[in-house]
Amino acid sequence: MLRTLLKREESYGVHALLSVARTPGITTPEMAEQLNIPPAFLAKVVAKLAKAGLLASQTGRRGGLQLRADLGMVSLLTVIEALSGPVVMDTCQLKPRCATEERSGRCGLKPVWLETTLAVRGILEGVKLAALDGGIDPQGADPRPARRSS
Repeated sequence: MLRTLLKREESYGVHALLSVARTPGITTPEMAEQLNIPPAFLAKVVAKLAKAGLLASQTGRRGGLQLRADLGMVSLLTVIEALSGPVVMDTCQLKPRCATEERSGRCGLKPVWLETTLAVRGILEGVKLAALDGGIDPQGADPRPARRSS
């Protein structure tokens, strides 16, 4: 059985931001169709990204989605945490004394979880969304014409 570390909504969030960068003004239904994502699920992801200040959604004839953040500054960690909260390997590392420490006075695993968390967070923070697609401008100004529906 395969287990991914990313949740579907986190992956969809990254794809959504890249899609808006490539096609400013795209609507959520258009994006859902292009990315083959269930529209209702994508709408929830887009709403969270908007609440986090990464996207803006405008309704009406000239509506659609726009970036509110510079993708040269937005990391994978930023998107993941905007959608799901802080990235940690295990919640025990957040406690002054985990259950094992309470029981035996020492835990050899807690430092490993902490070190792993710091490494994973560092890697995710180091990957900026603008670097993931050479065809986008970090500010969202795509040199290609935006696809607009009539």
